[in-house]
Amino acid sequence: MKRILKRQKRIYDDDMPVRDGVRKTLVGAIDDGTKTVRFVIFEAESSEELAAHQVDKTELQPQEGWYEQDPMEIVTNIRLCADNAIDQLTELGYSKEDIVTLGITNQRETTVAWDKFTGEALHPAIAWNDIRTDSTVDAILAKVPDRNKNYLKSMSGLPISPYFSALKMRWMKDNIKAVRRASRDKRLMFGTVDSWIVWNLTGGPHGGLHITDVTNASRTLLMNLETLNWDPMLCRLFGIHRESLPQIRSSSEVYGIVKDGSILNGITISGILGNQQAALVGQNCLQAGQAKNTYRSGCFLLYNTGTRRVQSTHGLLTTVAYRLGPAPPVYALEGSIAVAGGAMKFLRDNLKLIKDVAKDTEHIAGQVFSTGDVYFVPALSGLYAPYWRKDARGIICGLTAFTTKNHIIRAALEAVCFQTRDILEAMNKDCGMPLTKLNVDGKMTSNDLLMQLQADLIGIPVLRAHTWDMSALGVAIMAGHSVGVWSCDKWKQHSTANDTFLPTTTDDDRDARYTKWKMAVQRSLGWATTKKSIVMTGQKRKSSTIQSFDISEPNSRKNSIDCDIDNSDLDEALLNSARKFSIFVPLKSPQDEHTILDDAEYFMSKKECDYGVCQCCQNKNKCEYKMCQCCKNKKRLQTDWTTIEEIIENDPEIIFDSDDNPIIVEPAHGICVESGLLGLKKRMTLNSLPAMFKNLCGKSSHTSI
Repeated sequence: MKRILKRQKRIYDDDMPVRDGVRKTLVGAIDDGTKTVRFVIFEAESSEELAAHQVDKTELQPQEGWYEQDPMEIVTNIRLCADNAIDQLTELGYSKEDIVTLGITNQRETTVAWDKFTGEALHPAIAWNDIRTDSTVDAILAKVPDRNKNYLKSMSGLPISPYFSALKMRWMKDNIKAVRRASRDKRLMFGTVDSWIVWNLTGGPHGGLHITDVTNASRTLLMNLETLNWDPMLCRLFGIHRESLPQIRSSSEVYGIVKDGSILNGITISGILGNQQAALVGQNCLQAGQAKNTYRSGCFLLYNTGTRRVQSTHGLLTTVAYRLGPAPPVYALEGSIAVAGGAMKFLRDNLKLIKDVAKDTEHIAGQVFSTGDVYFVPALSGLYAPYWRKDARGIICGLTAFTTKNHIIRAALEAVCFQTRDILEAMNKDCGMPLTKLNVDGKMTSNDLLMQLQADLIGIPVLRAHTWDMSALGVAIMAGHSVGVWSCDKWKQHSTANDTFLPTTTDDDRDARYTKWKMAVQRSLGWATTKKSIVMTGQKRKSSTIQSFDISEPNSRKNSIDCDIDNSDLDEALLNSARKFSIFVPLKSPQDEHTILDDAEYFMSKKECDYGVCQCCQNKNKCEYKMCQCCKNKKRLQTDWTTIEEIIENDPEIIFDSDDNPIIVEPAHGICVESGLLGLKKRMTLNSLPAMFKNLCGKSSHTSI
């Protein structure tokens, strides 16, 4: 028995990473994804994963198309995962002290707003795939020449889309009372999830670092790709104060030390990367011309363009791949697919065609040899790259009497592959260098049928990494590089293990199937007919889609509103007010462009009958109890335009002169104008007022300004 125990102990010792008392250097990685939070510990010399722990996140969906997360749950889950992963180290002969540094990778466009004095989140985090900002996008596009959604791409590399963080920030400022208060009191902090995590880990309200890296900042629509800093014009256009935004740093440098009292206390933080850029590094695509694709809920294909910044003209995004300290940044072209794995969950949860996504999709789809000319476009919340059509909706077409659920499930798998080919086609046109191989990772890559279909439909080899999640490894490499544990130059020479899938179809066959896919995409466009804002149509909107303006705030001047008007009409007036559309100004404003003051004049010109009230009420003496005598149960409109002017007053970043040129108005002491109907009590300098505003005051008041 003693001999058996001794032999078992010797075998156990041989398997231990710690041999002869020599411990290897370890690097930790926090990986915050859309659905899960992970903490992974790597052995630096071999980049081997030693320990890991994962916790699922709670995702809230208060309305259709809205996706939210609890910011505090993210921080709590990180600490929980770190506790469990470090406990595993003790079984391997290591301890927390062997972790020399820490990297953070995160879901990118997801946006958090919090109070810098209390540390409390002011609203649930708005996830990257949330589309609630449609109305904000419409308001911005109305101010852009030709309503061009690519108008800002030359500066930011991104189109105007609900996908990006600036729109989510603006929506919170417009619609969330706590965010507006914090902004007014100069205690508001905005950031992507990496900023929120670093701020909490490094002390929070007690000296926490408010920073982000260039990869996350490049996804906000606020960073200039050339200067790698917040662009003053973009910040003004979206109405986001630079003081509330984090400082932009490189992807690999020593930022600070964890000071949150958790098990991670005292560990250096030295690497930050957005999760898709981290996967690019983890896949060893560090040279220009290499690309990777990650298959998760969405699909994200990044193509390394080196230090050359390629401006896409075919629907792709220009983004920062990474930056090593003070070295020049490395750029990438990106194609984002909104729905990939999400389509499989749709088949499971909504259509009940499958029970287990991982097993059933491959097994059931493999029972048929083709889709039977069935095509599934999973535009469940619009199409991302290269189309950028938020009006697209999902369709299944090509059904016949012989179609079964097997064909539909296989068509869903092919849809992921076709969307990937869409992006590769655009990349070929932008770069002029066709890709020779595609590195892939993500949970969906465990599906062998999907990988083979992908190789068949793009016509190049697909190389699948043995580790499904390369994001954690990528940020660990960045963190280790900054403290000298390993170098990215050495990592470039490292050969990663992978499985290779080669194409088995002819060019004619794959091109014919791709042509029909494009036909299906065309049929998916234009299904969502969203109501345009007053700025876009010039006419009164009959209903509102966002009931979020707060007019009952205690001790607020908004309580001064005193009108007998239906709640729907009151909401209509507030929603279509000037403030809603004062958040964007084109760089070169055309002479005939609509201005924020035109909205107020629009309402001033309305008659009561335009709101469904009879014109006979124009004589105020005729109507008793403020009720129209000839229109039963119709209330007479008595609009106090103080509300309209206060809305303009509360958003003072931009006004316009008589030539419609934008003017940034700073708070200034001046005369106090107060009149009966207008009730304007803001101190201002008369010289800064445009002629149009003076005319508006003249129409609204008996007192000459």
